[in-house]
Amino acid sequence: MSSRSRPLRRLVLELLAAFGVLGLLVWLALWWLAPAPVSGRLVEYHGAAPIAGATITLRRQGWGRSDHHGQLIWDKGYVATATTNAEGRFRVAMPGPVWLVGSGGGRLRAEAEGYQTLDIGHAAPGAALILQTVVNRDERLPGGTAYLGWDAAGEPFGWSFIDHAPTGDLSRVDLYPVSMQRDPLEVTLAATEGGGLHFVSAEAQGIAMPSYDYLLRYQNVSPAPPSATKLTLNDTPGTLFVRTAKGRFAKLAWEPGAVTAMSGEVPGLDATSERLLSLRFVYRPGPGNTLPYQPPLLPVEPVLAALLTTLPEEGAPYAGPRAYRLVVTDAEGRILERQHVELTPGVPRDLASCADDSPLTWRFDSLRLEYDEEGLPRLQMTVDGERFVYHSAPMRVGPRDDTVVEVMAFDSDHRRHDLEVRLRELPADSDLDGCLPSS
Repeated sequence: MSSRSRPLRRLVLELLAAFGVLGLLVWLALWWLAPAPVSGRLVEYHGAAPIAGATITLRRQGWGRSDHHGQLIWDKGYVATATTNAEGRFRVAMPGPVWLVGSGGGRLRAEAEGYQTLDIGHAAPGAALILQTVVNRDERLPGGTAYLGWDAAGEPFGWSFIDHAPTGDLSRVDLYPVSMQRDPLEVTLAATEGGGLHFVSAEAQGIAMPSYDYLLRYQNVSPAPPSATKLTLNDTPGTLFVRTAKGRFAKLAWEPGAVTAMSGEVPGLDATSERLLSLRFVYRPGPGNTLPYQPPLLPVEPVLAALLTTLPEEGAPYAGPRAYRLVVTDAEGRILERQHVELTPGVPRDLASCADDSPLTWRFDSLRLEYDEEGLPRLQMTVDGERFVYHSAPMRVGPRDDTVVEVMAFDSDHRRHDLEVRLRELPADSDLDGCLPSS
């Protein structure tokens, strides 16, 4: 017996042990029933231009020998690839022998330099596919998964794009649920006052073949101004465009088979849900209404997001004086001092402490306001104490939530005190300046 026939004989014996004689005969019959290859064309979505030189990969799993130990395993991977021609066309065979893998389909992936990768999922034998991709973008907008629903007490919670979090405080959210039924699926969503909604179905977008995140990938601008205060969505997939009360834009993927969950913990919310919706989204925190999807999606830092909402749609950003509130608390959360201060850009200001009853003595030296290249304000300060000095780096301070600076301080007896300096921008019409009661 030749050395080449020994591995085959051993494999047949192992298959006999695994499947029995009848099972082996079935598999041997399938040897002659090779599944048809997958063919198709890869084009750019917006202009339908063919994409040449792309790699099309088809993967399947089945029985076979382990690459490391030579043992029979059930999850061996088989791979076949093809390259698109000048017209973007491809033809790729189903990899792996039928008698080990079966006659089913495989998982298809399309990759082209300079374009977004498509993960199609299951591709059936003989499928003829039109695949659409888009060019990679240098601009990467924040995004992630938005959670909306009702908590265990039946109270609704919505999603805040600025905070990148769900909250039951509907005055802080941009989108929240009104009603939901499961069979048939029907969900009504609402925008907060001053915002709006608009829905575009996948069919209306001309999406030929779904791929991972396809409802975020293709439509970049709402074809009509998002103006509806409420919308009812059903089992039709599509993209939901949102205009927030701050005049900023987002889009969310409405995938009926993936958006609903029964109950459980809600990420970012200290509560369990009775009914939960999870929607992938892209958000533009600054001016503009174009919403290109460019993975990976990362959250935006809330203070930065809040400041970006203050930028005008047109014209130069405001670069004048701003007013701030400073609050100092100790490790137990007691307020040691509160004061308001107005700062002129580029003009440092020294502030004496208002904490007359504190065991510590300090002052704010060189409290300074500057504007960065985006036109956003940054503060820098020095907390100068009798036995400690803290210098901050330039930091963003917004009008929505406190920016907290932790300071390690020491009194005259060298005892450590952990302080927090909380900073927040005041409304533009605020004319307060100086110390305030600490209570």
